[in-house]
Amino acid sequence: MGRVLLIIGAVVGGLVFAFGTLGLVLAFAQPDAQQSNEVVGSIFFMVVGAIVAAPCIYFARRAPVPGAELRQSYLAWFGWCQQALGGDAISLHAATMAALASAPAGNPTAAASAEAARQASRIAASGAMPAPPRAAKVRLLAEIGASSVALLEPSERVLVSFAGTNRPALYWGLAFGAIGTIIASSQMTRVMVTVTDRRVIAVGQSLLGGLANKVALIEPRSTVSVKFPKGIFGRTKFSLKGQGGGSVEIIVPRLWRREAETALELLAPSTGQLGSAGIIR
Repeated sequence: MGRVLLIIGAVVGGLVFAFGTLGLVLAFAQPDAQQSNEVVGSIFFMVVGAIVAAPCIYFARRAPVPGAELRQSYLAWFGWCQQALGGDAISLHAATMAALASAPAGNPTAAASAEAARQASRIAASGAMPAPPRAAKVRLLAEIGASSVALLEPSERVLVSFAGTNRPALYWGLAFGAIGTIIASSQMTRVMVTVTDRRVIAVGQSLLGGLANKVALIEPRSTVSVKFPKGIFGRTKFSLKGQGGGSVEIIVPRLWRREAETALELLAPSTGQLGSAGIIR
């Protein structure tokens, strides 16, 4: 909570500093009889903004980030799976999550190897050589893994995970700029979706970072309906709705399009058929 307040303080201080800077520019660009007062007032706002923002940024950067150890553990296992087992981003994530979930039981390498073997059939069915995942995507997968591993049931297998932008939070930012972004910071800005062999798990993360700790939906796969329609710019809007009342509607960037399409195939009624990405049992 302390880090959240520091980040909010840094954003507010930055806005005050920007307001003062804008006033100073306008004062020199459009000189009038009140120019000296306008300059003094603008400099006052800049000083106040800097005094508020600078210490908040400093201490926010030094504050411990929740879930840092889990993220590091995920990255370590992901690197091991990539070197020892190979595969694409989907199979490497599934194997890494199997290792993380089985670590307390003492057999993470066996669990990762077993999951990689299951995933091999999907890669073979797709007919495409897996591309190595980008570093930025691996970091986001670590966020998803650290946020969802505690929600897994014993022996539950992760099949695919991806992330998207929560539509209401996106609209706040687009409609009201920086102020809207501050308002949206308390909402679920990013939603992380995980499909397992049993359930669908969707958790929300705020703009202020940290682990995603806002549960949007956790239900059995059979009770969740999914929509991922094709639009003018391809498939972008991914919707989940459960019988228990939970629902999710997110904008999926191109980075996660393949994972979202795999989730669609897993949750569609015709799950017994192989699609372009292949079905993971």
